[in-house]
Amino acid sequence: MRLPRRVARLLTDPRREWSNIAAEETDPGRLYQSHIAILAAVPSLAILTGLAISGGRYLGAAGIVTAVTAAMVSYAMALALPFATAIALTSFAPKFKSDGGMTEALKLAAYSLTPFWLSGVFYVFVRLSPLVVTGGLYAVYLFFIGLPPVMGTPLEQRVPFTLVAVITILAIDIAFSWVVGLVGLPYYGF
Repeated sequence: MRLPRRVARLLTDPRREWSNIAAEETDPGRLYQSHIAILAAVPSLAILTGLAISGGRYLGAAGIVTAVTAAMVSYAMALALPFATAIALTSFAPKFKSDGGMTEALKLAAYSLTPFWLSGVFYVFVRLSPLVVTGGLYAVYLFFIGLPPVMGTPLEQRVPFTLVAVITILAIDIAFSWVVGLVGLPYYGF
């Protein structure tokens, strides 16, 4: 499925789109190529664009190199997040009476993160950057309604599974940030 159509349907008719997603045959490579790699770049590119608009000419060579390096590290972290999340979801699934495997967990993680990545466009203007929270909240909602069709989660298990998943995603993001900071690389915390 084409990316713009998938995104539009996830944002406007997510219940129907989750049913379509659950029925699709895919693999992690195709999912990364057609969806994750493209949308995960939005926040990093928006931050770079915002820096260029607000004062790029005043950054100097070292500042530009640091900004580009931070964008690349942040993009790498955004690419790793769905995969790490899928591993965790796969291990949690039996505890929540869910039967999805690694591919289903990756689909759930990747497509749920869509509004969060898209809301990264607000980073272009510093004053709009708090609006990224709305994308994060909608991502939680997408995850919540995607659990039954994609992972086969019973309705009564959706709330606890969603809460555990949100805490896990935050923990993974904090761990990635800690490791990157420990190594001394610049990054943008989304």
